[in-house]
Amino acid sequence: MTRFLLLTAVSIIMGVGAFSQQQINNPGFETWEDVGIGTDEPTHWSSIKTSDNINLNPLAPVVWEKSTDAHSGQYSLKLFNVSTFGIVATGTITNGQVHADFNPNLGYVFTNVENDLFHTAFDQRPDSLTGWFKCNPAEGDFGTVKFVLHKGYLKLPGDEANLIATAYYELPHVVVTTWTRFSVPFNYVSEETPEYFLSVITSGNGVDALDGSEVWYDDFAFVYKSSDIDENSIHYFFASQYENTLHVELDDIPARYYQLSILNTNGQVIFNQKAESGNRIEINTDQINSGLYIMVAQYNRQVITRKIILH
Repeated sequence: MTRFLLLTAVSIIMGVGAFSQQQINNPGFETWEDVGIGTDEPTHWSSIKTSDNINLNPLAPVVWEKSTDAHSGQYSLKLFNVSTFGIVATGTITNGQVHADFNPNLGYVFTNVENDLFHTAFDQRPDSLTGWFKCNPAEGDFGTVKFVLHKGYLKLPGDEANLIATAYYELPHVVVTTWTRFSVPFNYVSEETPEYFLSVITSGNGVDALDGSEVWYDDFAFVYKSSDIDENSIHYFFASQYENTLHVELDDIPARYYQLSILNTNGQVIFNQKAESGNRIEINTDQINSGLYIMVAQYNRQVITRKIILH
């Protein structure tokens, strides 16, 4: 029986040197890791259970989980607000580190430049941020997404002296039951080159969050500006696996040649060849380990990606 592996696209329109443009680590929350707190965290992301306050970490509630309700792939991130000790803990994930305090007004996330686990080096200037979500907010509440590019140390909210650009999105205040895409621009306030990016993703409105709000997130991506690209120029490509063969079909636009690649989750290229549109490509998977991979089709200066799962 054919296993269909087409997963909803994470389309990224890129300029020259597409493969060198930096992206978010584990943007679709497909990989998770045991960090010794009793429940897994998404790889390259951290929570209030791994804050800089080791005395509070055991007391902090779990406000996230690995969800099988995914926009693409196997998993997404679910965040939810929880009331504990009379305080609503906001579902929060960051690529930095959480500074925790019993007083929510004193909490923040920050780029810990001294610890590789809690910062992401980043020196490019994307045009915008995209992602997918579903939400079930308590009445009067809403989730938020904030990514900032900066130099040196920075915390959110708070000291933003080293700020270079901000992308911010407020989720709807109503229930959204289908996967919905958002796209927000980076607003640049400096011509300097970034050194890091810092994100904070929530299921509620900060210290005003309400108990019970829920948000599902998946497939974040940085988009790089390219003014001469038609976003619809790649119509589709599909992948399906039958036994030990991966079948790939590209769109039927005549006389197009794509560079087709497969990358593992560490970014290593395990397959690479040119392919003509309208043809079916057959790839032997005997020597490829089972698991999650990223398939990339590049035409001229446009790149489109798919998550695939090989069995």
